[in-house]
Parts: sequence; structure tokens; C-alpha cells
Amino acid sequence: MAQLVAKLPAGLSYAAYYFMQRQIGALRAANPTRGLKAGVTIAGLVRTHRGELSGSETFLEVGTGWSVTLPIALWLCGAYRTITVDLNRYLKSELVLEELDYIRTHQETVIELFGPQSANPVFRERLDLLLASGTNLDRILSMINVQYIAPANAAQLQLPDESIDYHISFMVMQHIRRDLIPGILLEGSRLIKPDGLFIHYTVFSDLFSGVDNSISSVNFLQFTEAEWEAIAGNRYMYHNRLRVDELQQLFERSGLTVLQLDTKIDSAGIRALESGQLSLADRFRDKAIETNATASAWVTATKV
Repeated sequence: MAQLVAKLPAGLSYAAYYFMQRQIGALRAANPTRGLKAGVTIAGLVRTHRGELSGSETFLEVGTGWSVTLPIALWLCGAYRTITVDLNRYLKSELVLEELDYIRTHQETVIELFGPQSANPVFRERLDLLLASGTNLDRILSMINVQYIAPANAAQLQLPDESIDYHISFMVMQHIRRDLIPGILLEGSRLIKPDGLFIHYTVFSDLFSGVDNSISSVNFLQFTEAEWEAIAGNRYMYHNRLRVDELQQLFERSGLTVLQLDTKIDSAGIRALESGQLSLADRFRDKAIETNATASAWVTATKV
């Protein structure tokens, strides 16, 4: 279905895909938990390598998506500003408002999610402001100091040199063509301050395994590049199939030093690979089983 929708003219295609996702897809019910957890994790990685957020930091998020959950989480953690950019203008006011309603009706869950951070007076003050926010998206973005830029090419942004502290993304890198990632990282190096950090979370699993339990997380490694392009070579299903070692190499070849690599290996993927029933494409055949079965990773890097 997504392949057919992707062939429609851009404006109609986006509207049709959004409608489909709202009816039968991942956007049926707004739940910001995953994005909020990502913000807490990012704040934790900043704390590990650079100390507590002081309230003066600017984050640049690559790939806004449908909502601003991650910028909200960072703001609650004490961030000063988030600039969030996207190739397409996907942001939807109704989803933002639904996620805010979720936070209002699940306050205890949200507070628990933020852990020790929730004891910070800044968190409490900002959470109260968020709970009392209205229904105007522009005013909400202004309140949490978020600048939304879309359409925008993350490899060519009209922002000053050394104007950001942290370059981040969440579940975005896997959807970007491999040859475009170095340009995004190089632009990030221009924008980021000397002591800044790159913090990116990437998913390496077969996207179809998330909706079909009969498909393993490594199933798509059997296809050649041409075969995979025919299956998922569209704007809504594209996955570059990068392995964790390849992603790390892209960071390092872009002049960055990886400070921390936190990986999650899928045990079911390990079993599928060890069974010998999956014939891997040449690109993946010589890699270690653990590398091919890595399901996700947080990469923290610096240009120094």
C-alpha cells in the first residue's frame, strides 16, 4: 500500500499516507513515551560527557517527523532551544496536541519516566507550563523555544558556524541514503561548537519485522540492493540497511571521534543467522553475526 501511495504527486501522497497511518498505522493513537525516553537518554549522555544542562544549550534535531516529542523532552530536561529540521513538512498540530493530552492524563507515568530529572525545579516549572499550554501550535513552539525548519536539507542549513551545542536524531539515520549521511555530519561539524556532541539513535532491524512477527529483524539482509530497492525503495519505507560497523565508519570518515557506542543485539536475529536458513546477500555475508544482528545503537561522538 505504501508503495502505491508513494507514487502519487507529493502533496497528495503525503496527505494519503498520513490518513493511512492515522487509520491503521502507527499514528492511530498518540503516545509520546518513546520520544520522551529518547530525550531523557540524550540528556543523560550529555550529562556523562559534558555535565548537566545549564539552560543555555541549543540542540539541532535532524528529522522532526510528525510531532515535537523529542524537543519537548529536552526542554523539560533544561535545554534552552531546539532547532528541528526536516526534509518534508510533516509536523501535525493535532498530533502535538494529542501527545500533550497524553502527558496531562498520564502525569505520574511521565514524571516517573524522567527519573531523578523530575526532582529538578526547572522540570517541575516547565511541566506545569506544558500542562497549561493551549491549543495553538505556534504558541506552544514559542513557549518551549523550538524553531521548526521544513522543508530543509540537513546537509545545507542556513545557520551560523558554531551555533549549536548538540547535533541529534532519533530513529532517522536508517531512513537516509548512505551517501547522504556524510554531508549531514560534515554540516553538523560546521554548526557545532568545539566541545559539542553528536548523539544519534539508529535502528538496524528489518522494518517489516515490527508489523509481522513471522519476519526476523535480519530478514532483509538476504536481498540484493536491486531486490531491496524494488521492495522498499520509496519515501515511506526506505531503509538503508546500514550495519552498526558501517555507521561507525561513516562517523569516523567524517572526521568525528566516537566516544560511546551503546548497542542492542537481537537474540532472535542471532538465532535466525545461526540457523543457516537465511542466505545473506554479498554485502552482509562476511560480517560477524553480532554485527548483523545489532538491532539498534546510540552513537555519541565529537569533532575534537
